[in-house]
Amino acid sequence: MKLRALFGIFLVVISTACSSTKQTVVSDKVIYFGEGDYWNAAYIYNPELYDDKKVNWVEIEFKDSVLSQEDLTSIDIEIESRDGLLTGNAGNMETKMEGNIISLLVGTINFDTYEEDEYKITIMFKDKQDIIKLHIIR
Repeated sequence: MKLRALFGIFLVVISTACSSTKQTVVSDKVIYFGEGDYWNAAYIYNPELYDDKKVNWVEIEFKDSVLSQEDLTSIDIEIESRDGLLTGNAGNMETKMEGNIISLLVGTINFDTYEEDEYKITIMFKDKQDIIKLHIIR
């Protein structure tokens, strides 16, 4: 009886260890996008930019009103991926502004990027927090 139980456990362990989820490596430029209550957000993965400088762009768009350059210091951002967490203040980052869209240059988010990846961006601005989940745009 014990032998059968041990054999059953062995089969379960082997079958789960051998099953793997196939992930598709990103080889071209892709955008992961999500909408929150106050912000829209996008992580733009460009493999050429990443290979060259180990950076990519995150764009955040405020839905409410027009932002000024001075507002950047009031925006705190966290970007969470399966490999880690990046945090910072928009006023301390390399940015580009066009209307309500702020582009932020960010460092490595994942060691490898897959189409199946999800990212979570948390934005704090004027005592309001927005948590946004990003998924690939197909």
